[in-house]
Amino acid sequence: MKKEISVRIGVIALFAVALAAALPTLFSGHDAKQVMNETPDLPYAEVQTEEKTTLSETTELTTETVSAEPETSAEITENVVDTYSETQTQTESPKQETTAPETTRYIVTSRPEYKFDDVSCYIDMENVQQNPELPTGCEVTALTILLRHWGYDADKVDMAKNYLYKSWGNAEFRDGEKYADSFFEYFIGDPFGRGYGCFAPAIVKTANKYISENGGGHQVIDLSGCDSETLYNYVADGIPVLVWATDGMIPPEYYETWYDLETGERLDWYLNEHCFVLAGFNLDAGTVTMNDPIKGIIDYNMAKFEQRFAEMHRQAVVILPV
Repeated sequence: MKKEISVRIGVIALFAVALAAALPTLFSGHDAKQVMNETPDLPYAEVQTEEKTTLSETTELTTETVSAEPETSAEITENVVDTYSETQTQTESPKQETTAPETTRYIVTSRPEYKFDDVSCYIDMENVQQNPELPTGCEVTALTILLRHWGYDADKVDMAKNYLYKSWGNAEFRDGEKYADSFFEYFIGDPFGRGYGCFAPAIVKTANKYISENGGGHQVIDLSGCDSETLYNYVADGIPVLVWATDGMIPPEYYETWYDLETGERLDWYLNEHCFVLAGFNLDAGTVTMNDPIKGIIDYNMAKFEQRFAEMHRQAVVILPV
């Protein structure tokens, strides 16, 4: 009996020893994932390093691709309007084909002067953009372009503030009809914000006021009512002409009618009225070149321009040396 008890005690003792030896191994497995995350030289950390390297390489490749696009766009922008169709054909990227007309249609900076016998000429001159300061001030900005061409240090903002003849209309009603100041004599509204615009007589007064206060030496002539051939003859003689048409040569869009406070004349206003400086033409190509206060130096279809010019009452102004 004592012998059996001794054997059992021995077995229990051996089992206890074995269990004690196994416990550290069992409990060490509980924190294995946490330790693996914190240890940089285990396989998990190596996998993470490989993924980061791959991402870095992809980023570098993408950066190279993106940086190449502005280079291409800059090269396209330097091309003149005459090379637009050729540039568009050579462009292979769909994205560049989409943006190409925007960058090659016009050039904001001036381009070299060129002249060809009796059918084509161009007067190189600085472009001045009306935006952002003068969102409705195309007429006074175009006048600024013309004055600067003749050597005056004109500034569009100064011109709009201190020289442009402006009126809010002074509207009144007579027998149910609206009477107000004429856009032939004043810029109606505010060129710095909301406004209608003005026609040649208002710009002639503005130009004369500026020239008389800044040294003189030039005369301002209202050519309104002339035909397009008269415009081209001036340009052929090296004299740019301020002209009225529509923005982008789109059809004029009727907006509002009122009657002149002074004369009673009916006045119809069109929303997309726009003023340019006619700087060149090409009879063979059938185009005119405009110094546009919104779009820069841009070519338009000649027949379309002549149509819009007529629809805007054939308004035109030149400045000549005395």
